[in-house]
Amino acid sequence: MKKRLIKTCFIGVFFIISCSKNEKLGNEAVHLKVSNFNKIGEIHNSFLTNVKDNFKTINSITNNREKIGAIYEFNKKFVSSLNISNTEKNILVANLEKNKSFVKEDILIAKSFGNSFSKKTYENEENLFEKIDNLKKDEIINDNSYQILNSLSNDLKANYNGILSDSHLKTNVQLLINEFNSIGYSKDSEGEMVGVVLAISIASIEWWEQNPDALGTLASKNNTSNKALIVPWLAADLVGGAVSSVVAIGGQAAINGEINWGTVGWSALGGAVSGSTGAVGKIAKWLF
Repeated sequence: MKKRLIKTCFIGVFFIISCSKNEKLGNEAVHLKVSNFNKIGEIHNSFLTNVKDNFKTINSITNNREKIGAIYEFNKKFVSSLNISNTEKNILVANLEKNKSFVKEDILIAKSFGNSFSKKTYENEENLFEKIDNLKKDEIINDNSYQILNSLSNDLKANYNGILSDSHLKTNVQLLINEFNSIGYSKDSEGEMVGVVLAISIASIEWWEQNPDALGTLASKNNTSNKALIVPWLAADLVGGAVSSVVAIGGQAAINGEINWGTVGWSALGGAVSGSTGAVGKIAKWLF
């Protein structure tokens, strides 16, 4: 009887420990890391590489609106080559079209930080910081997400102004990635959006480090060399992902009060791609 009781207790304890370990593993499995979104960062960079290697300016087009449309059509065509679902392709194409004006640096920066960094932005819209504040106020994002998005936006503004170097921006983005990874966001949460924005940011920084020649004649114009600063083009690239994701959240919440966080992530990619392709030298020169 005693042996049976000991055996039963042992089995019970073993069962509890096993369940606890399985529960812990299960929880860890759904805790998001920025690395979960590396694929989206890689897709972002593939757009940049495609533009750098294959985009040809069209001399017969002189109207800026038509130029923006031509760049959008070029990026739209590239979507069909991506190894993603048809649903993801449709969302991405829709957001490439919605954010196609982001290829113009002045429009993107005005929408993000305002004209001359005034309180209101392009066409009297709220700026990026006000949009993030409102998401927090409406309890759409929590304190952690607010802190990360606000810190990233401040760093991008400082980078654009030439106050924060590209190397320091990269360091700060990596710190934000570490902070995100330590929070333990669950799937189908706001972490889907914040993680995508950070994944695109670090991927973009690394791409520009490896492809400084993509600036073309803009590099010499700004006295840059292969490993020198690429301000303001880097900030213009990264902020596209941030502002498009924040706008997408507000739009979904206004329509039905529910947010598809995965959709928001692809919205971030659409804005980032538009901002980044506008930073490639031959396109920036063509548009200016």
